[in-house]
Amino acid sequence: MATENCRRDLTAICKAADSGYLLQVVRDDGFEPLAEKHLSHWPDWPTFPVDAAHAAGCELIMLGYVIWPDTVTPDSLIGWRAVPDQQAWSAKVGTFAQVQAAGI
Repeated sequence: MATENCRRDLTAICKAADSGYLLQVVRDDGFEPLAEKHLSHWPDWPTFPVDAAHAAGCELIMLGYVIWPDTVTPDSLIGWRAVPDQQAWSAKVGTFAQVQAAGI
């Protein structure tokens, strides 16, 4: 039985903005961001080096979310994946309670 703490329906999106990036956390079935932060001090698209991926993960932590550790694979950039046909990167995220409830 799925509970709120076991759901994996949150995605972080780090997308190109007028200046730098916009980091958002959204529910997979929704459009309204649950959290949002402008990262105007970041380099312009398409630069998304490992340092930026790491920094985006740190920003998520400050917003109360974490990238699911089991999504960090050799074909991802610290859990981030390029979004096809968009100037964006995305990662599956959860709240600290969700990740803890999953035993990760």
